Amino acid sequence: MKLYSVRIHSNSHEELKRLEKFDFDLQYRISKKTDVDYYEVPGILTNEQIEKVKQSGYQVEIIEDLNKVAEERQLEVSSVNRFDITNIALEEMEDTALGGYMTADEVETALIRLSEQFPNLITLIELPNQTWEGRISRAVRLRAGTNSNRTGVLFTGSMHAREWGGSDICINFLRRLITSFQSNTQLTFGGKIYTSSEIRNFMEELDIFVFPDVNPDGKHYSQTTDPNSGTESNMWWRKNRNPNIATGGIHLGVDINRNFDYLWNSGIGTSSNPPSFIYKGTGPFSEPETRNVRYLFDTYPNIRYYIDIHSYGGLILYPWGDDENQGTDTNQNFRNSSFDQDRGKIGDMTYKEYMPVLDQNTLLNLANRMYDALHSVRGVSYTVMQSAKLYEPSGTSATSIDYAYSRHIVDSGKSKIYAFTIEFGREFVPSYQEMLHIIDDVNAAMTEFCHAIK
Repeated sequence: MKLYSVRIHSNSHEELKRLEKFDFDLQYRISKKTDVDYYEVPGILTNEQIEKVKQSGYQVEIIEDLNKVAEERQLEVSSVNRFDITNIALEEMEDTALGGYMTADEVETALIRLSEQFPNLITLIELPNQTWEGRISRAVRLRAGTNSNRTGVLFTGSMHAREWGGSDICINFLRRLITSFQSNTQLTFGGKIYTSSEIRNFMEELDIFVFPDVNPDGKHYSQTTDPNSGTESNMWWRKNRNPNIATGGIHLGVDINRNFDYLWNSGIGTSSNPPSFIYKGTGPFSEPETRNVRYLFDTYPNIRYYIDIHSYGGLILYPWGDDENQGTDTNQNFRNSSFDQDRGKIGDMTYKEYMPVLDQNTLLNLANRMYDALHSVRGVSYTVMQSAKLYEPSGTSATSIDYAYSRHIVDSGKSKIYAFTIEFGREFVPSYQEMLHIIDDVNAAMTEFCHAIK
């Protein structure tokens, strides 16, 4: 079955919203207004889906044949576990980590090797919930020095199956910090430089948690399935690999980033339909992958900051995702069910989600710090914005960053977590040559973030 990258054109915002009825794989987060009354949204569609959209009066522009792209990208994935070498040197790890997209097995092996070689810096964390295909997921904690009173920051990657590069970004971030610390050398990301003392200072002040591969089952499926196999999604799979027996077992997978406990039942930017690429599951935290993320928040209450790495769009996002932010009316908040019918209508003045102005400013300032660092690498510009504005016209819910920030509101005993999403690049799986540049871009942003919060 052929899949195509497309752009759908509409003449109004209302027409754009009506596309939601198809429940197709459309990337509303990078929809844009191209003229006074002209909008476009990119997506991934089959021939049959393209015809349905055309028959409803929309113009569809075909950009490229994604089966061909998938074949090319899968050639950039190793067929063997390159990290399965005892006592692999840090220099060898650099060559390996930058030698093509890492598999799920390689990510796990890399974490184990780092913890074995640098036990003074790396603590391996085995997460309690095995995936549907029986994989054990791991995270690590990076810390240097003896300071016990630390702020924690968590980075997660590859939550969506087709977003391979998130885990590569995370592993290279760890490798670079360790190299700088061990050799007392600066880190250089294109035009952005951090001195060895800057790196050492935040490594001795922070607990840096990294969970590189949240959805290993999905990524493995995406990297290994024949793009010409006839299945609708093949390499462009987004969800996990839940067999969904409870809903009939015909359509696999849950969108992990619609399975967190924040307005999960609202229907804002989610679907209750198992075939949907944004299917939210049978309940909040029904999935082992989301429970593993929650486990890290629960087990390490010093985590006060969180960055979830996705592709694509060139964006740095912060909460809320369900509606626009406001800092005056505390009554308009996600726990107030009297506003359930008004929430999730971006641009409507009836309801906006409450967030203290101080928190809004903190999120914006940190996002801008990341932007400046990323831009300094090679001049690439990302857009900083509240995530609700990304998903116009309806917003979204049950995402990792909204859940992370909401925890302290639901339970005052929990830590406040300032949360962000980085959407890297201009396609789900860039060529690996471009991915090398993106790794530098995002690693600079991550380093700046750690430097800012220390």
